[in-house]
Amino acid sequence: MSYRASLNLPKFAIPVRRPARSPEHAERLRRLWAEAYAWQLRDGRPRQVFSLHDGPPYANGKPHVGHALNKVLKDSVSRYQLLRGRQVRFRLGWDCHGLPIELKAKPTQSAAGSDSAEPAADCSPANQIRQRARAFADQCIAEQRLAFQHWGVLSASAEHYETKSPGYVARQLLAFDRLHSLGLVYRSFLPVHWSDSSATALAEAELVYRDDHRSDSAFVLMPLIRLSADASAPEALRDSGGEQQPRHHLLVWTTTPWTLPANAAVAVGPGMRYSLRRLPDGRTVVVAASWPGFGGGGGGGGGGGGVELGEPLAEFPADALIGATYRHPFSNAECPVLPSDHVTEDKGTGLVHVAPAHGREDFQLGIKFKLPLVSMVTEAGRFGGPGLSESLEELNGRHCLTEGSGAVLDLLRRRSLLAHTEALVHSYPYDWRTGRPVMLRASSQWFLDTAGLRDRALTALDTVRILPDREAGAMRAFVAARPYWCISRQRVHGVPIPVLYDESTGDPVYDSQLTRRFAEHVAETGSADSWFELSADQLAEKFGSSELRHRRLKKSGDIFDIWMDSGLSWAVAGEAGDLDADGQASLCVEGQDQFRGWFSSSLLLSVALTGRPPYKSLAVHGFTVDETGRKMSKSVGNVVDPEQYLPGHLPHCLPQYPPVQPTAQVILRHGPDGLRYWAASAGLAVRPEIGDRLLAAADGHVKRLRSHLRFLLGCVSDLPLSETVRTAICHPADAGYLALLADFVRSIEAAFDACDTGAVCRQLEQLLSQAAGPYLAAVKHRLYCFPADSPDRRSAQAALWQSLRAITMATAPVLPHLAEEVYAALPVDGFGGRPAESPTSVCLEAWQFPDLSDSSDSRTLLGRQLLALFRLRSAAFAGSDEFAQAASAAARLSLAPLSAGWELLLANDALPWRPEAKEDPRFGRLAETLRCSSVRVVRATEFESLRAADRRVLTDCDLGDVGVLVEEVRPDVSSDCPRCRRRVAKASAGDTCGDDELCQQCADFLLDGWASDAESSETATRR
Repeated sequence: MSYRASLNLPKFAIPVRRPARSPEHAERLRRLWAEAYAWQLRDGRPRQVFSLHDGPPYANGKPHVGHALNKVLKDSVSRYQLLRGRQVRFRLGWDCHGLPIELKAKPTQSAAGSDSAEPAADCSPANQIRQRARAFADQCIAEQRLAFQHWGVLSASAEHYETKSPGYVARQLLAFDRLHSLGLVYRSFLPVHWSDSSATALAEAELVYRDDHRSDSAFVLMPLIRLSADASAPEALRDSGGEQQPRHHLLVWTTTPWTLPANAAVAVGPGMRYSLRRLPDGRTVVVAASWPGFGGGGGGGGGGGGVELGEPLAEFPADALIGATYRHPFSNAECPVLPSDHVTEDKGTGLVHVAPAHGREDFQLGIKFKLPLVSMVTEAGRFGGPGLSESLEELNGRHCLTEGSGAVLDLLRRRSLLAHTEALVHSYPYDWRTGRPVMLRASSQWFLDTAGLRDRALTALDTVRILPDREAGAMRAFVAARPYWCISRQRVHGVPIPVLYDESTGDPVYDSQLTRRFAEHVAETGSADSWFELSADQLAEKFGSSELRHRRLKKSGDIFDIWMDSGLSWAVAGEAGDLDADGQASLCVEGQDQFRGWFSSSLLLSVALTGRPPYKSLAVHGFTVDETGRKMSKSVGNVVDPEQYLPGHLPHCLPQYPPVQPTAQVILRHGPDGLRYWAASAGLAVRPEIGDRLLAAADGHVKRLRSHLRFLLGCVSDLPLSETVRTAICHPADAGYLALLADFVRSIEAAFDACDTGAVCRQLEQLLSQAAGPYLAAVKHRLYCFPADSPDRRSAQAALWQSLRAITMATAPVLPHLAEEVYAALPVDGFGGRPAESPTSVCLEAWQFPDLSDSSDSRTLLGRQLLALFRLRSAAFAGSDEFAQAASAAARLSLAPLSAGWELLLANDALPWRPEAKEDPRFGRLAETLRCSSVRVVRATEFESLRAADRRVLTDCDLGDVGVLVEEVRPDVSSDCPRCRRRVAKASAGDTCGDDELCQQCADFLLDGWASDAESSETATRR
């Protein structure tokens, strides 16, 4: 006989597997979220503003996995804030200027989108390059924006900002005018990081330091001519031999031999001690007294490969050398020995070669002592120019960092001034775009006065919350150490620096009216191309004041550093109303490198112009690596390309697809949910990994969430609409589970408030494995087998409704596609927190859980007791093969769980939910929750006697002093109930139901006539 009709089987509203989403479905979701985002912006109810300011990604290529990580994190946080009832302002932005885009706009590029070609010389007018660059940026923005939409970014369809838009450029020009009026920008001839591969100066934020750079370090002899007349020096040092035949030499160590032709002085450390020592060839050299000798790298360390120094002939303080002169290694010029605090004993010989055109400390020393500032290096990174003397003509045209350095060493050898060379592997700056080493080279550039802003910026930074806590000191250290900010670049695709120059002197002639009127022109005409099309005289005539008339002027083609562009995005956001009431962003989320980039440039410019930081909180994430920890690299072949996530959705904007790699094939199977779950679980990790294994794991978590939510929907499908019924809790297990749900909600809130989406995912997984999953298994018997309207069944359904709400709401920020599917399948119109006039989207629900607000000690205790019971059951049955097989069979039947045919004897009078005196141990609440045939609580003395029998006993159940005795229920005194699938004692032969195989509980239910009512209900449902 079949009892299926008498069961309350769940009615599933969503399929077990994620359906293949058509482009039409994706478009419906996009429109729904666009409407929801727009609606909450215009909703008139008072709301606290949450401003998430988007740091603009480069519009220079297709979307990549870094975009996915960054945008999913931002979207998850903004969706959570929307659930919390805040007005979310999250406008996407793009950085549209800079060298990467300009290079791809050059006609000489071999392939569109190639980022490996060498920079080519300008071969077309500036305005043509600018137009092609803008068109290329527009294409990239369209591709990236479409990908963001299909990844489920809430505001991806709303208005966005671009650093190349006329309004943005005009705002930037006016900001420069304001900075100039405040005296915070200036032009100077300074050594800056120069990239010959990009043909432009670079800021600190555009450098990547590589630890595997190899240099030929050199120990160079500088002939000592004379000491200062005032110096107190030992006689051995004073006997120098004079100018014609100097006996002593200053032994200088350098890792940049190519800078030696520009040498202007040698620096010694004040307070250091020096000694006179002899080389094997008889010449004597001055070195730091603590220097160990040649070899070992870093300018010393012993073992000099055959070059050994003799014992010290004399020792003396640095004062004995200060004021002395030596002969320049490549000329007859006399150069001074000067004191400098940047000289230390831990590197080199204690004597530092000074080239003011090629070092920051060198430059400052040169200014202090009026040293000649000579540059012999061209923009191409080669020796040349007016500074190169005739005696060094053989260096002309040689690249300084390659063959030029070797040529300098050859010159020194021929002059017998090279004592020793060593190969040195050390940290060295590289151009982050081209991957080529850079040099320090003096050139005329525009600078922002970071020294004048440093203290104010650090004070402002004290008010900013930085997440995670481990990163709190990184940005402060960078701002404190930043020497200056070079804001000019020698390119054409960018915002022109609106300054003219005196034709005869080259001095800048700044005119505020020209800047302001040119900004108006840009806003009106939509382009700054006029700066590159008009001559200096035409610019002065059209935009400048009368003071510029009748002057011989020239213009420069310099543009602003891109960090100057993006660093003013907060100002444009403020004008657009995207910031909060304090004129700040509530949060910015970017990669770790932005401490040196966008975070710091925004801070400096905001402090300069407003006196406050542009943001209140910062959250930083790491850079993706593969599963072995290797950095993503096209040459290695481990790049995960998000273009392949949804190829069916991106046919018209992304026509060219590379071959689908194994990892990409895995992503294709997972869809946006799998991608988003991976990104959210990675969160703010230092090195988030991605690969087949991790994507498959993310997909597995999504499937478990989907399955659980699907089952919850099925279990509450017949729950009455009455709020009273949906909140009626009468079972201690249900009350305990609500306490666990309340803890879960609080942990989710704390995780989102800390931008820790990884913790959100861990909390979801932990809830399903430790509480929600075991609880759902425990209440299936009540849900399936109890009368539909029985208080115990309705109590379980009420708890499951709250579980459905809490899990769906916690899932919605991370997995909006799944959450919307569940939300649309609810048996009622939402969870009750969404305004009636709003679009039907879960993201507009209210983060309110009134039924979880009971935090009384009694309910909290019930929650702890419920977890204890789940652990007890897991421990008691973990080793039972029979139980594992039975559980597997029950899962396949999709009916009530097959309870274990075991009886538990518990020896602890303090156990929860102790059965009443007359309660049948087979059908009590403990047996139901533990899903076993029977639970009896016995006294400790009786328990000890039972332990002596041949039975399975557990005493270590992670429950303190609880003893558990497990005994199999023998088949000769029990049966498997064909209705509820429990193994319990047989019902009495006199039961009037006529079927003595039913358990007593099922027999009682059917005896009450519930079966016929259930059949009628099911028949009506079919019709």
